[in-house]
Amino acid sequence: MRRLFSLDDLLGRRDLVLAALVVSLGLDLLLGLALAVKALERRPVLVLPQEIVAVPGEISDEAARNFARLFLVTFDSYTPSTLPVSTEWLKHRLSPRSWSQASEALDRRLAVAREGRMSSIVVPIDVGTVDRSQGVVVTARARKTVFIADRLSRESTAVYRIAIESAAPSAANPGGLAVVSQSVEEEKDESGK
Repeated sequence: MRRLFSLDDLLGRRDLVLAALVVSLGLDLLLGLALAVKALERRPVLVLPQEIVAVPGEISDEAARNFARLFLVTFDSYTPSTLPVSTEWLKHRLSPRSWSQASEALDRRLAVAREGRMSSIVVPIDVGTVDRSQGVVVTARARKTVFIADRLSRESTAVYRIAIESAAPSAANPGGLAVVSQSVEEEKDESGK
């Protein structure tokens, strides 16, 4: 049985082996240098508006108001095409205690909005107030406009009450706050409608 490469054959091709070794070492050094440069370069930082990191166990009034305002605008400003993304964003900010029920309600709302071609725009009227008598509850007023099939359906002033608690900050929820519950009541206008 004959060997594929004998020592005599390799010694005869010494120039070829040496060239392969030099090329291999050169590539190793180049790749190592590229890896070192990549590891030392600055990482991009994504700054999200209104996302204030909460200290575990403490929620400042400003952080609570900012989080509630961002939540209510994301919750009630949508079109059928933007609703899936905002629904996923909202699900990451739900408290584990209320996740199952609220998640199902968000999925139902997604189906209804798509079927009815419903859109909504919410513009906060005030910064909101924080009540700490039963946890952290932010109450804020906003102007709500609803369109169905590209036609104005109704305009109203709504009062949002959002109960908030601390949560562990994560990549999906960098603010470290979660919604325990929320309620929306529409105010009657001057004409009694």
